[in-house]
Amino acid sequence: MRLGAAADPERFGRAQPPASTDVTAAAFARAFFSHPSRVAVGVEVMAAIAVASVLPLRHWPSSSLAALVAALVVALGAAGVRALVGARLPDWSILVDVGLGNLFASVVAAAAASAHVELANLYLLVEVFALLYLPLRWALGQLAFAGAAYAVVLAVGPRTAEPPVVAWLSVFGTGVVVGAVVVGLVSVLRSTARTDPLTGLANRRMWDERLEEEMERSVRSGTALSVVMVDLDGFKAVNDAGGHAAGDRVLKQLAQAWQEVVRGGTDFLARLGGDEFGLLAPGSDEIGTRALAKRLVDAIPEGVSASVGVATWNRTEGASDLLRRADQLMYRNKRRRRDAGHGRS
Repeated sequence: MRLGAAADPERFGRAQPPASTDVTAAAFARAFFSHPSRVAVGVEVMAAIAVASVLPLRHWPSSSLAALVAALVVALGAAGVRALVGARLPDWSILVDVGLGNLFASVVAAAAASAHVELANLYLLVEVFALLYLPLRWALGQLAFAGAAYAVVLAVGPRTAEPPVVAWLSVFGTGVVVGAVVVGLVSVLRSTARTDPLTGLANRRMWDERLEEEMERSVRSGTALSVVMVDLDGFKAVNDAGGHAAGDRVLKQLAQAWQEVVRGGTDFLARLGGDEFGLLAPGSDEIGTRALAKRLVDAIPEGVSASVGVATWNRTEGASDLLRRADQLMYRNKRRRRDAGHGRS
């Protein structure tokens, strides 16, 4: 996501870079930010740079200098460990890193205050990372821990240039505002990444995640799990006759009609791409799911028909095999109906 407008390259006598530049940059950002360990390395290196940048600027008391140098070494060491083995560490290790990051910020803030240098803003770096990669309750817990730690630093550590209350509010007042913005943006981005923008249904990415979750839940509970694959027939004719706007209207109508048909809170409906849809039916056997599939077909607007395939998980196949089986049944029905010249079925 880019903020603001890019400068016009023609004003500077340069040709417009190829469109692939943006694609490459986006792919790099996606590859980097999708791995918390990589971002943790970046945060730890930035913290080390922040400490190193202030060392030549003051004549430090020996105890403060020792604390800052030790913190610098720890930050670089943590970055090295993360870079080497971060991908193999368990997910909960990120929580440990955030807790250690808050302790690091506390030590650095206390040491720097002895020379009236402000490094408490390193708390904000840690909390933004926590809000990006930890569950919200854990991130808020770490924010509360950081606030308490900085209050202790201000109470028992060297005096700061500002009154302690003002110093605390300047850091954590900013932290609350930044945190609210980060949480809001993350919520929007996560929703966008998992939602089909046209129909408002879940997209393929969310479908894949939900299917894995429902398969695990089915194993634990011993209940049935079925899938319905739906592919519209003759949808190209709708686009050819009325343009893509007409096709979009049909897809929106379908999504709205089907959401009224499925069982709220249990069934999971998604647009898998183009004119193909999928439905997860937890707790439903093949007979019940076939009845549900018929209700979906009956809700299709006039002028459009669909072919469906229903498969119930046999508890031995993987997710891809289950979907392939439903797909094969759906295409078999499509061929049979086409050969028979049927419209709806």
